[in-house]
Amino acid sequence: MEQRLKAYLDCIPCFFRQALAAARMSTDDESVQRHVLNSVSFMIPDLALGVTPPEIAQQVYRIVHEITGNNDPYIEAKQHANQSAMALYARMKDMVDYSEDTLESACKLAIAGNAIDLGARAEFGSMYSIAEDSERYQLDQVHYRRFQESVRQSSLILYLADNAGEIVFDRILIEQLLRIKKLEIVLVVREKPIINDATLEDARQVGLNNVATIISNGSDAPATILSQCSSKMREYYQAADLIISKGQGNYESLSDRSENIFFLFKVKCPVIARDSGYEIDRPVLISSNEIKI
Repeated sequence: MEQRLKAYLDCIPCFFRQALAAARMSTDDESVQRHVLNSVSFMIPDLALGVTPPEIAQQVYRIVHEITGNNDPYIEAKQHANQSAMALYARMKDMVDYSEDTLESACKLAIAGNAIDLGARAEFGSMYSIAEDSERYQLDQVHYRRFQESVRQSSLILYLADNAGEIVFDRILIEQLLRIKKLEIVLVVREKPIINDATLEDARQVGLNNVATIISNGSDAPATILSQCSSKMREYYQAADLIISKGQGNYESLSDRSENIFFLFKVKCPVIARDSGYEIDRPVLISSNEIKI
């Protein structure tokens, strides 16, 4: 089975909240916003058993796009997040360079950046506070040491990105990985706009093309659903020595896989907390080999 984590009843109110938020960002017309909610409500009873949260989200945002005519309601929010994070780029580089363990510090920053998620939450607060909070994070040292060793043993790393703005924090980690040894790093973004997830345009805007090969995954799902991904992306996926998976959506779609995957994310909802075993707001770095199915 490709995806393990199914949607729960707890997810349904969240999808309505997301649909309304996206509709309001797309149009001020309340009749159109109501049409979006009605259409989502009609979709819910027909959902197949075992469907995953990202698959439902994909359908929800397609409904928003179809009804409002706006295929990227979060474009301004994404641009603002990218610009705000880039304004802190030098500060974040210093945080890493002057830390005792530069790789661990970079991992903490990358995880902190996962707070920039407009699907899970309506707002994410100050970019400066997100970066500063990372210094207080405590990572599971067993998992971190395994990650450290996996990096040393790798030649090709596939980096599955998540959100705009967050990808600046990812750039910090990628640059640190490249300091450790000679590596080929391929960064994967979404094919089409979905929530505030990063696309090729976002990745280029923050200079990731200078440190990694950037490809899109061929899908508009807010996750990595392999059956929807392009053949090129799947080839890299199979060839990679190490896969770094950012965010809850990628965790939801890949947490049952047997490849060498390390998940980096912040727990933002009760469903993920229950599934992962980590409490809400906890920074997580965990290997796929350690996840109990």
